[in-house]
Amino acid sequence: MSQTDLGSIAAEGDSLEKLVNQWAEAAVSYATVEPIQDPDGFVATISGLKGPWAFGESKEEALAELESVLRDWAAIKLAEGDDDIPPMKGIHLTPPP
Repeated sequence: MSQTDLGSIAAEGDSLEKLVNQWAEAAVSYATVEPIQDPDGFVATISGLKGPWAFGESKEEALAELESVLRDWAAIKLAEGDDDIPPMKGIHLTPPP
């Protein structure tokens, strides 16, 4: 998908939830996962996104949790009318007018 915005997706009949899910899945591909020792496990973050991060006992668990956190984070930002959600792999999330 290229240059996708909420308006064009809605016009095609896709739901906002589906778009947010696609964005979160794309965003996770940019994640960095680092081991930590207290508690033992891994922390997943995405450079440039202030706020969302996730912990897991394994790298896979941290990434799965991060995807969930990103979905919630983006949905909250959209509900609040924030338009500063960075695009991920051509998916642009913008609040409805």
